[in-house]
Amino acid sequence: MTYNLVGVTTSAGKITGTVSINTATDLVTSADITFDDLAIGDPVFNNIGTPNTYNELGQDYISGVSDSPLNYGGQIALYYDTANIGSGGDLGICLQSTACGTEVDQDSYVQAYFSGGTGSFNITGGQLVPMLAKVVAPEPSTLILMGTGILGLAALMARFSRKA
Repeated sequence: MTYNLVGVTTSAGKITGTVSINTATDLVTSADITFDDLAIGDPVFNNIGTPNTYNELGQDYISGVSDSPLNYGGQIALYYDTANIGSGGDLGICLQSTACGTEVDQDSYVQAYFSGGTGSFNITGGQLVPMLAKVVAPEPSTLILMGTGILGLAALMARFSRKA
């Protein structure tokens, strides 16, 4: 199941992107996360590290490189409550000094390596919200074309049945 990072903030900037989590194992299987901070070059994290789960808590260290001259990459330590995985509910991201799942003091953070040094920023808010499949409604012109085709077939069948 794929989740959007919604309202994920740090003292330095926002974090946006998606994370896919296997509903059978509660483990992260893929990620595409951007740390939105122009001062350090907007690093992107998409290399899955060491996913693990225990006591209703999921964790992974997701790393990545940056093509910005301001940044050499970094990682995000993502801890999340697994209670709602597969149910369609939101997942809480573990924040500093608050209980998460059945654990206490598990906090998510992002770390960036940039030309001025290294920055580690605690995640101060946010959640993982399921991406629901969008049902695409056909366009009106498609419906008109399909209806015209059905009427044409019906007229053709009526014509052949009268001859028989």
